[in-house]
Amino acid sequence: MLIFIDRNNKVYVGGFLLLLFLYTIILVTRILYAKKVWHKEFNDKDYANDASIIKMQDLIEKFDK
Repeated sequence: MLIFIDRNNKVYVGGFLLLLFLYTIILVTRILYAKKVWHKEFNDKDYANDASIIKMQDLIEKFDK
């Protein structure tokens, strides 16, 4: 998309930079939200104190139930 804009036209350059920053903000926000959901889902106290979970496969089997 950068190839197709007229670099001498300030409106095109400003619009492109705005689009680029907006996309970056949305992407970072989605990554941070996914991180928050991940920690909320997998830091459950029931799984942390379960002595029967020794390896990752045990944890996967608990999630499947």
